[in-house]
Amino acid sequence: MIKAWSQLTTRDKRALAVFFGTALVCALYFASGILVTYVSQPAGAMEVAKDGKGFTVRVLGLQTFAAAEQLSAALRDQRRVPAVIEAAPANQGYLLKIGPLARRSDAETLTKDLHNSGYSIVRIVQNCGPGINDCDQSQRSTSNPPSAQGK
Repeated sequence: MIKAWSQLTTRDKRALAVFFGTALVCALYFASGILVTYVSQPAGAMEVAKDGKGFTVRVLGLQTFAAAEQLSAALRDQRRVPAVIEAAPANQGYLLKIGPLARRSDAETLTKDLHNSGYSIVRIVQNCGPGINDCDQSQRSTSNPPSAQGK
């Protein structure tokens, strides 16, 4: 190998140096891309409120437990948000509580996506802090306008 190296011209050595330098830069670029992929948050992930405050999205009218479980699993896998299934009052199916989400914009985005997926009764509820029985009513919101709620 040493004999082969000594027989190379300066131009050949320079070409090999450029080739190996380019290969090293490409390898480092590829490795950093893998690192960024593992460190960054998934595109559809939403920030979950750690203190229990924030906003909960409620999906009503799920007819079967299997349908509620399927939606719950999809939200956990795709959006990385917790979801709890509860029986709706008066045997009206099941209720899915999603969150609490830290940002209202995340709750609104999720509500819009659920509406577009065919879930018609979706509401955003602001969670009260510990020891507070009733949140400020002006902060509470639903996905339906107030005039359409009683209909």
